[in-house]
Amino acid sequence: MDAVLTGESDDLIGVNLRDNTGVEHVLDVRKEDGTITAHQQETYPNSATKQTPTESVHLRQAQEYAKYYVQRERGYPTLPPRLTPEWIPYTLGAVFGLEFEGFERQFGPYAQQYHSALHPDVPPIVEMPEETAPIGGIVYRADVFLALEFDAYLENPDAASPMDAVSTITDAYDLYEALAAELEARLPSDTDPISEVSALDLQYQRRANDGRVEEPVVGERSHTSAGPPDAQLQMTPPQATLESELTTEIIQGLLCHHLQCQVRDAYLRLGLEPPEAFRVLGQGFAEQTMHYQHADLYPPYHLTDAEIEGYRPPGIDHGALVSGEFAGPGQPGPLLRRIVRALFGR
Repeated sequence: MDAVLTGESDDLIGVNLRDNTGVEHVLDVRKEDGTITAHQQETYPNSATKQTPTESVHLRQAQEYAKYYVQRERGYPTLPPRLTPEWIPYTLGAVFGLEFEGFERQFGPYAQQYHSALHPDVPPIVEMPEETAPIGGIVYRADVFLALEFDAYLENPDAASPMDAVSTITDAYDLYEALAAELEARLPSDTDPISEVSALDLQYQRRANDGRVEEPVVGERSHTSAGPPDAQLQMTPPQATLESELTTEIIQGLLCHHLQCQVRDAYLRLGLEPPEAFRVLGQGFAEQTMHYQHADLYPPYHLTDAEIEGYRPPGIDHGALVSGEFAGPGQPGPLLRRIVRALFGR
């Protein structure tokens, strides 16, 4: 991606950019919220019904990169924190840095919802309606709010980003530990990094009577924090069951990996290659996973057994998971293989 700012009014900023195929796009971005009010280009069909999945991705990448570029160049909140690739890592560091009791207090309901899909004796927090016949796309969502102020990033993105400190780390445990340290260094002492985790909801896909795909939601992501969330968990229910209990420690490790994949997706949705530290395989954003499944532009980043040059499977070994360390060298044991297959469908 290559972009320049072309003009500015009280409400809008103009962006001219070339996408990764060289196609020129001219866009207007609203400063207040990142809404694209105009988008001109002469290569792809303007009607969504006439676009291929890959053409749709190129158009979407252009719009999202324009928002990102305006945010970094001018400091306007045109991209929300939960989609800003240099901001999501702080939530990963916050989750990793929690003692197990703290994790249970903040993420207990979310962990129970995930565990309920793995273990038949664990009741879910949010249940699917009995009359519903989902066709796929079930996602468990919860919003995470940090004590860190996003305005610091808007004022100086480079100074507020942890990427310089972690960009080349490839060991998962070392990465998570470094991000926890980066977050701690930016907060006042004795400050809890996570101010709130919302209630969870469940989004799924079903077929409407007219053939359209609907995405109803069960439950409500209620919270008391003001402002947008710093991250949104979007784990999918496992595709298998386990006879043994799944410990909170293991779920904490899986959640860290999920957020690591979200950072990867946050870059890829902008048309950018993520830093080496985040070139991992697994499921991140639910919407981005859909693009990996349907657009030829993308390889299957969401599959942990995919062979994609420069990308690696989850760096989590079974012994470390059980002990609470979550990551490290060595071959995964049978239980971990079942967990990975359950979590990622492979």
